[in-house]
Amino acid sequence: MSERQALAARTKFAYGVGQVAETIKSTGFDIFLFFYFTQVLGLSGTLAGLAVMVALVFDAITDPMVGYISDHWRSRHGRRHPFMVVAAVPLGFAWFALFMPPASISQTGLFLWLAGFAILVRAIMTVYYVPYLALGAELSNDYEERTSVAAWRGVCGVAAAALVVLVGLALFFPDSAEFENGLLNPAGYPKVAMAGAIIMSLAILLSAWGTRDRIALLPKAPASLLRNPVREDIAAAWGNVSFRSLFIGTMLVAVSIGIVQTLNMHLNVYFWQLSSASIAFLAIGLLMGWPVGIVMTAPLHRRFDKKMTIIVAALIGPLAGNVAVVARLAGVFPDEGSPLFVPLIFGVLFISGVAAGLAVTSGASMMADVTQEHRFRTGRSQEGFLFSATAFTGKMAAAIGYLVAGMGLDLIGFPVQVEPSQVTLLEVNRLAMLNLSACVFGFASVCAYFFYNIDRTRQEHTRIELAAREALL
Repeated sequence: MSERQALAARTKFAYGVGQVAETIKSTGFDIFLFFYFTQVLGLSGTLAGLAVMVALVFDAITDPMVGYISDHWRSRHGRRHPFMVVAAVPLGFAWFALFMPPASISQTGLFLWLAGFAILVRAIMTVYYVPYLALGAELSNDYEERTSVAAWRGVCGVAAAALVVLVGLALFFPDSAEFENGLLNPAGYPKVAMAGAIIMSLAILLSAWGTRDRIALLPKAPASLLRNPVREDIAAAWGNVSFRSLFIGTMLVAVSIGIVQTLNMHLNVYFWQLSSASIAFLAIGLLMGWPVGIVMTAPLHRRFDKKMTIIVAALIGPLAGNVAVVARLAGVFPDEGSPLFVPLIFGVLFISGVAAGLAVTSGASMMADVTQEHRFRTGRSQEGFLFSATAFTGKMAAAIGYLVAGMGLDLIGFPVQVEPSQVTLLEVNRLAMLNLSACVFGFASVCAYFFYNIDRTRQEHTRIELAAREALL
């Protein structure tokens, strides 16, 4: 890969489709899983948060392991594709089982079921997703083309999220006379789990099949890499200032995300008192914002560079995501009957989506540049290890966020298995304040991103020098 490589659109599309599997998993966790086990099945918030935390910690530990193994893997099918293919079908089975606990199970049983199958789902996803991310960094060595690859992945992720929110909520959780909000109906969860299982497995197989023609062009594991102990890999990665910047920034953002994602559906159902149809409609604002942010990323990288783009996104995201909540708590937000109620929520969600699209696409592109510089400095092609190391800290921090949110629900005495009309104003206001605590961590990530030091000029110089050096080998 010594020359700049313009990838075919079909290759980038095939790669992007692979994001569908991870997005369905993460969106399913965020929208359905925690709410299902607490509000529908009656598991306490602390136990639910602890179960998700245990799964995330296990997941975080396995990420670097899979990345390390994938970096060292040698086969005629390359370093990444064998892991992607082997995970596809088992992931579907584990995902469906996660939503199928036995009837009349105890609190302890529910906790063990949630923790056990959440661990299994995340472990299998790791086998697929870490090599998949590394593959994205290896498809091209060009500064702007890497942003394009990340953008295709982001667009496919948005499409998957839209599928879950718009189709999943409307099709499987309609409101009825029996349930004020369709999400309280237990009959919808096995159906949405089955649909997700099938789509995830097919997306993985399609991505692996559509990128198989690139295998011969991808970097191989050199013999020297096979002799390096893990501690040397960790030390070499930590010695890279830009890697540390993304590592710490990801950690802070992940705590914020863990809190928000845990409480998101509770906020929609009880604080805003939205119906299932309204939740799906308003989610369009967030989903519309994502592709706008993704499309804006490349021109912003050309004008302001990647570092400034992610810093701005990290500032805007928490503000947009919480301004409506603060306004409602302050008594200045329109009432439910106002014609401005839904459009204002839609607007702030759209802005939040734009910021998220910018941040995720920028972060993926920046990490690809870090892996190139790491390869230049150390001679080691370790995309899997570096991507997984950042994912490690993100998941560990997100685990803390889930636990904090779950325990917070119990500390504020938030009721379970109740309709929205049965929850008091004091209880929903406490829920909103608990959600706002996530902003602190989101803003703090900006401080970490300031230390990132790879710009266009430095990346181009590294690319040329690396190509020249490898041409002599």
